[in-house]
Amino acid sequence: MKKESVALRVILIASIIIILVIPLLLVQSLINDRQDYRKQAVSEISKGWAGPQLIAGPIITIARKVERVNSKGNKHFTTKFDNYLPESLIVDAEVIPEKRYKGIYEVMLYKSKLKINGTLNLSKLKEKYPGENFDESYISFNISDLRGIQKNAELILDGKKYKLTPGSKNNIFKIGFYSDLDLNTMDLPKNFEIELEINGIENLNFVPLGKFTEVNMKSSWNNPGFEGAFLPSTREVTKDGFTAQWKVNYFNRSFPQEWENKTYDPFTSSFGVKLLVPVDEYQKTMRTSKYGLMLIVLTFLSFFMVELFSKKVIHPIQYLLVGLALIIFYSILLAISEYIIFQYSYLISSLLIIALIALYVKSIYQSKKISLIITGMLIMFYGFMYVILQLQDYSLLIGNIALFIILAAIMFFTRKINWFDVLSNKSNVTQIS
Repeated sequence: MKKESVALRVILIASIIIILVIPLLLVQSLINDRQDYRKQAVSEISKGWAGPQLIAGPIITIARKVERVNSKGNKHFTTKFDNYLPESLIVDAEVIPEKRYKGIYEVMLYKSKLKINGTLNLSKLKEKYPGENFDESYISFNISDLRGIQKNAELILDGKKYKLTPGSKNNIFKIGFYSDLDLNTMDLPKNFEIELEINGIENLNFVPLGKFTEVNMKSSWNNPGFEGAFLPSTREVTKDGFTAQWKVNYFNRSFPQEWENKTYDPFTSSFGVKLLVPVDEYQKTMRTSKYGLMLIVLTFLSFFMVELFSKKVIHPIQYLLVGLALIIFYSILLAISEYIIFQYSYLISSLLIIALIALYVKSIYQSKKISLIITGMLIMFYGFMYVILQLQDYSLLIGNIALFIILAAIMFFTRKINWFDVLSNKSNVTQIS
């Protein structure tokens, strides 16, 4: 039996906790690195396939020369561009998922069959510019990655086929294809349709350019993520796949049906689907690691309470080893979760660490009772942390309630301790080494 300063031990334990923050941060850095590796795998696969696809169109653009007179009375011509959007736009999309692998990483690709049709309203065009010859006119579509187009597409206007040319001529679309029109001689088109087969990776999005836009989508993939400026008005997700329908009118957008010589960004109104792969293990592991410091503090507090009531203490090095075991949990969880689902990874990792610490405690305390107490506390802590992870929306509330209960329990069990005597070193404790 010998005397030992409890105050000094509290300072040493607090110092160990601070030191353990360093390896905990290193584990979080490792999680970020593994996330980056997966992003690289997605990028490498998309290089040989096609990237996420954003479909927009059509837009009819008319270039016309306008005569101007400068301050000196000299005449000159400038070109103005008028842009007209469709009256209605209907898209029927079938998305066929296809998995690819890069090492241990799973990436979701897709093949899509698109039928795009709608109506145009250009009836007031020649009334607006009577007798005027248009310098140039064309109809444009946006496809964010042209490598994904699997067959030659043909545009049909009022039953007549038009040749499409890769590239973009207007200042709205970044990339895609267009078809030249001669609105000086041809009848103003009223209806359009086009069929496309497009490959892509993970995301398929559309821009609601129609005064009324309707997108109908179906797929055999049963884990969709709906994203963008608009959620589906109706959707159904089953084990056999999903169906979804979007309906958007022009009051929901930030750009008009027609404009002259202005630049709008219609892509901010895009919406669509992401074919989700269960790869949120990295996010869950990162969230778990953010509770690491709390778990270390609670575990060390449990050991300290055992010391107070059993009059047996362990060496600070043994605290450090227990803390390192708690941190290795996150590394094990990260490694296993890359191969099996998170729930089982969490169970396996936590059982391994609990068993390791339980055996270590039994060997240093030579007490089965103390080992069972510490084991029970660890099971409660890891179970509590798992519940918080599952109840993401209520994690703050549940976490605060649990911490309140823990603090209340500590206050209850230590209510009869004379801390002046303890901190002044009047209590004898047994040193375990």
